[in-house]
Amino acid sequence: MRKILTVLLLLTVAFTNAQKTLSTDYDYKVSKPYKVVDASSRLYFSNEIEAMAIKLNANKNQVLIQKYDLDNMKEIGKTPYNDFPKNHIFEGIVQAQDNYYFFYSSWSGKKTKHERLYYREIDFESGTFKGEPKLLIDHNGYLSNFYGNDSGFVEAQGFTFGSKYKFVGAKKFNLLTSEDESKILIQYRKKPKVKKDTKSWDIVTLNVFDTKLNKIWNKKYTMPYTERRMNFLDNIVSNNGNVFMINKVFHDDSFSDKKHKKDTKANYHIELFEFNNSNDKIKTSKISLDDKFINGIAMYQPTNNEIFCTGFYNKGINRDKADGLYTFSIDPNGKLLNKKYYEIPLEILNQYEKKKTKEKNKKKNKKDKAEYEDLNLKDVVFYDDNSIVLIGEVDFIKSHTSYSQKFGTTTTYTYHYEDILVTKINADGSLGWMKKIPKRQKGTKGRRGMSYSHFNANGNTYLVYLDNVKNINLSLDKLPALHSDGHGGFLTAVKINNETGEHKKGSILDFRKIKGEIVAYQFSTDRILKTKDNEFFVEVYKKKKEDVFLKIEMKK
Repeated sequence: MRKILTVLLLLTVAFTNAQKTLSTDYDYKVSKPYKVVDASSRLYFSNEIEAMAIKLNANKNQVLIQKYDLDNMKEIGKTPYNDFPKNHIFEGIVQAQDNYYFFYSSWSGKKTKHERLYYREIDFESGTFKGEPKLLIDHNGYLSNFYGNDSGFVEAQGFTFGSKYKFVGAKKFNLLTSEDESKILIQYRKKPKVKKDTKSWDIVTLNVFDTKLNKIWNKKYTMPYTERRMNFLDNIVSNNGNVFMINKVFHDDSFSDKKHKKDTKANYHIELFEFNNSNDKIKTSKISLDDKFINGIAMYQPTNNEIFCTGFYNKGINRDKADGLYTFSIDPNGKLLNKKYYEIPLEILNQYEKKKTKEKNKKKNKKDKAEYEDLNLKDVVFYDDNSIVLIGEVDFIKSHTSYSQKFGTTTTYTYHYEDILVTKINADGSLGWMKKIPKRQKGTKGRRGMSYSHFNANGNTYLVYLDNVKNINLSLDKLPALHSDGHGGFLTAVKINNETGEHKKGSILDFRKIKGEIVAYQFSTDRILKTKDNEFFVEVYKKKKEDVFLKIEMKK
C-alpha cells in the first residue's frame, strides 16, 4: 500500500510540475463543441471576425464549406456539396485579394481526350459557392503532373510544404499568385511523346489571369533544354504579370551536381527564364554563384522592381548538406544584385548536441567540412523596414527493412522533423542574428502533427509546434527529448524578438487536458490559422464525433 501511495504522489508531483510550465504569455478559449466533419484535407481562411474551412472528403466525393464565429466561439454553419463529377481532381484554392476560388480538373474520357480545369467562386460571407462551376481551361490531349517525376519539373526538396503558393494535391495544373495577389498564374505541362528524358523537351503552357479570372495573356513554350539536362527549382508570377522560372542546367546527361566525388566545380549552372506577353521567346540569363553548390532556390518578389532569391548552399563535399545561406536579387534586366553568403557557425551547429557530435564537428570544421544535415528552407518573411527572416527546418525520412518467415521482407518508414534554424538579414544585407530552435519530432504516418506554423505579431516571429514538455528549459549542452506524433504533447510557442533575436519558449496548453477536461486528437500544423494580429485559431477533434476550435491570444 505504501508503494502505491508513493507512486501516486510522484505522479501528482510530475503532473503539477508540468502544469506549472504553462506560459503566462498566452491565453486561450475553447469553442462550443460541434459535429465533426470527416475530411481527408482541410484548408482554412480568416477575415479576423470569422474563419472559414474548406473540407474535402474524397471517399464521399464531397466538398464542405464550414464557418466559425471567432468572437462568440462557435460554429455558425456548414454547407456540403456532392455535385462534383466522380473523376474530378482537386487542384487547389486561390485567394486573390478578396476573391476565393476553388479549382478542380476533370478528364473527359479516352474517346474525346480533353483535360479540363473548372473553378467555383466561394462567397466568404455566406460560406457557399457562387453559382455553377465554370470551365476555365480546356486542353485537347494528355497532361502530366506539373511536378512529375517524368520531367525536369520536380519540386526542390524543402519547398514542398514551405512555399506559400504551392498546394499539396495539385495533379495537372499548377496554381500561383503574385505577391500582391493581383495576378494568378495557371501552368500545365503536356505529356511527353518521347519517354526517354535525354530526347524529350518539356512543353509548358502559361496562363495569367487577373483577380476576376479574366485572361491577361497565355502562351505555349518549349523548354530550351531536354528533361535530362534541366532541373526546375522554382518560379513566380510577378505583380506586373511576367513569369520568372529558375532552373539548374546540367552540362551533360549525367543529371548530377558533380560527375566525380573529387570534383570541386559544379557540373551545372543556374539559369533564369523570363516569360512575358510581349515576347514569344524565352529570355534567359545565367546566374553565377561562385564556387558554391546549391540545395535549392526559393523566389519571391518583395518589391515591384526586384526578385529576391535565397536558399542553402554547400561547398560540394556533401551536396545534400548545408554550410550556410545565400541571398541575391535580380533586377528587371536580369542582372544579379547584392549577392551575399552567410555561413552557419560551428557554435550554432554544436548547440543542443551530444558531446560526441560536438567533437566530430570540431574535427570536421578544421577541414572545412562541418555542415548541417537535411536542413531545408521552409519560409521567408519580409518586413516593412526591408529586413528579412529566413526559416529552415531539418526534415528527413528513414526506411526500416525487416524480414520474417511469415511476411518476408517488410519496409516501413519513419518521418522526422527536427531543429529549426531562424536567420535575420538586416536591410543593408548584414547578418542580424541566427538562432537554432531545438526539437525532435518523429512519426510513422507522414507530417500530420509535426513540423511548425509561423506568424508575426507584436514585433516578434512566433514558431508554434507540438513538443515534449521536457524541452521548455533545455540547456545548450542537452539533446531535446523526443515528441512522438499522435501521442499528446504540449502546444509550444517560441517567441523571437525581430530586432534582437532574443527568444523565449513557452507551453501554451497540454493537448491531453485542455481546460482540464478535453483530450485533443487529430492535431495537424495545417489546422493552425492566424486570425488577428495577436490571435490564432486551432481546430481539433475531441472524440464523441465532435470538434472544437481554440482561440489563442499572444500577449505583449
